[in-house]
Amino acid sequence: MKWIIRTLLMVFYNLIFVNPANPKVVEVTEAEGEITSPSFSICYNGFFMQTWKFSFSADSALFIQFINFNITRCDEATLVVDSFSRSVYCEDESPPTIFVTDTTEVTFTSQTPQHCSGVFHLIYKIIRLTVTVLTPYFHRRVGSEISFLVDVKHLPHYNLQLKCSLICNKKMVKLANTTEIVRFMFSVPGSVQFTGECETALSRLKIEKLGELHLENQLSQNDLEVKYSQQNKMNYGSNDVVISHIYLYPISYSVSIGNSSVAMSLPPKPFDLSKYTSHSKEEAIFQLQPQQVTSLGPGQHDFHLVLQNNVSYVTYNFPIYINEKLGTLNVTSINGRYVGIYPHLFPVQITLTKGAPANITLSIREITNGKLIPSENVTISCLSTISCQRIQISMKPPHYTKQFRVAAIAKNDISFIEGISEVIESVTKIYDVYFDSRRVFGGMSSILHIYVKGDVGNYDLKLFINGTLEINTPLVIQNKTIVAVLSDDIPINVRQYTKFVFDHTFQTYGMYAILAMVSNEKESYNFTDNLLLLQKPSCLSKARIRTLSKTVISVPERGLTLSVDVDFHCYDSSSVKFRWSAFTTDENFETPKSKNEVDFLKSSTGSEIEIKRNDFPPGLYIIMVVATASTGTNHQITAEEKDYVRMEVPTRKMEVVIAGGSIRE
Repeated sequence: MKWIIRTLLMVFYNLIFVNPANPKVVEVTEAEGEITSPSFSICYNGFFMQTWKFSFSADSALFIQFINFNITRCDEATLVVDSFSRSVYCEDESPPTIFVTDTTEVTFTSQTPQHCSGVFHLIYKIIRLTVTVLTPYFHRRVGSEISFLVDVKHLPHYNLQLKCSLICNKKMVKLANTTEIVRFMFSVPGSVQFTGECETALSRLKIEKLGELHLENQLSQNDLEVKYSQQNKMNYGSNDVVISHIYLYPISYSVSIGNSSVAMSLPPKPFDLSKYTSHSKEEAIFQLQPQQVTSLGPGQHDFHLVLQNNVSYVTYNFPIYINEKLGTLNVTSINGRYVGIYPHLFPVQITLTKGAPANITLSIREITNGKLIPSENVTISCLSTISCQRIQISMKPPHYTKQFRVAAIAKNDISFIEGISEVIESVTKIYDVYFDSRRVFGGMSSILHIYVKGDVGNYDLKLFINGTLEINTPLVIQNKTIVAVLSDDIPINVRQYTKFVFDHTFQTYGMYAILAMVSNEKESYNFTDNLLLLQKPSCLSKARIRTLSKTVISVPERGLTLSVDVDFHCYDSSSVKFRWSAFTTDENFETPKSKNEVDFLKSSTGSEIEIKRNDFPPGLYIIMVVATASTGTNHQITAEEKDYVRMEVPTRKMEVVIAGGSIRE
């Protein structure tokens, strides 16, 4: 068997006729196929010449095998193969099986039509070596296995033995087959070249496939050790934020500041092997231009940073500050000069007329012999111009000293300011009053229950009914005063109240306006309520919210259903209506006040309501229902009953659902 073997060149082409006149040149584009001599109808004019041109790259070789060759006389027809050398075949010179790596032209020439058709038939294959990186680009990480598929395509069914190998990362792997998967692991990021090689056993003829792979570091917070610093924190000029981290490659940076009104990005830098091997620090500098600083305004802003590449990303949130010089600092007791005694908290309002951010230190300055003596310190921060203009904080008065001031010091990186309140005095104080009217009836002596929450001390109680002073009596709160008990079914924390009982006779039925004033020489607390007394016993005698607990019920995830039971024994056309209301409260569960009413239940008028956890923000609430009976003719209210329940809406857990994708640190 004859062979022609040589180095090879190119593979993909388009089928075109280079010259419409003789000789015709056909660019062979198919990877495999057959070629036969032209038919009589094509070369009937006499002299005929046609060339088939095979072009390919270094990763390919041409295989030609002649199935039939029947050119008996060289003066009648010839077949010329022109590759690394020129060979003419006719008569006794038959073409061998050809395996070449150079551009090859096969030219057929016929002198007469009779010697054109059926004189030769060949099959060809353009053998091509491919090396494919199987690992997806987003998994091509340093330290992970990278898979390569080495494959020789269009290999003929012929005794052609190829030995193949893959060279990568300065390591050669010899393959047992012409199709095989090879795995490598890399320790350095950047571009890596790989070479696939196949050669024949006899003649050192070789085809090669060169390729390049881009490897990247897996980014993680532990490996990066990111730190940040800020230069020029003032609200004018440029403002630089410097991010430093351990050098990894590649990294692109994206930044959004505040509410994303300012966004910046930096592209990856070229790979630096010395920085990588020495674990050097890399810096990224983000320059906030003056107009960007102005648009953000003074205060603290969230600096949201994303470091990413094709295989991973990490996110960070840093606070950055833009400082403005602080203006006047005002300190005011919200309740005025007189506040409760220790340990009751009193509210203080801090107002910065200008500037942000600020750290504010508050201290109680006790007045002793005309001198201010520093006492308790509290430190707070305000992070924006709006928040610095109105700050409220609760403080405890001094334990023993009655008169004191609240002093404040505010500062930021560029300014410092002081302020002090007027004299504040700690006095015995009433904090809440609740009037229980469930045992009150018209035309007979009734028991009035008044619950008072206040400091130990002496007070005066004045009770006005429809504007007339009916009760005027001293009221003393002592440490061992008889207190309310848990069986008292009222919407307050009875442990913190003292109960006072009075007798009074309401002469007639109707609506009464109640005003209770509890005062001492310095302070006065007013409580108002409306009392409805009936002309005859009411057919609505009781309203009760159906619940397992009268202490505090918690709203579960699935929600909560509340229903009210009423004792209603009316034989006329009276009807019952319900009105539900909700009030915010604290752990003391003080009297529901109209200013604390929330509108979540205002549209609820039935005997049953459903409370969903998402309807209420987390916190403590008092849910109250008012049942009213009215006549069917003129809708006059004939009876009214109330009940309540204490409710807690727990803080919801945050849940994140990731649909698809992959988890990255």
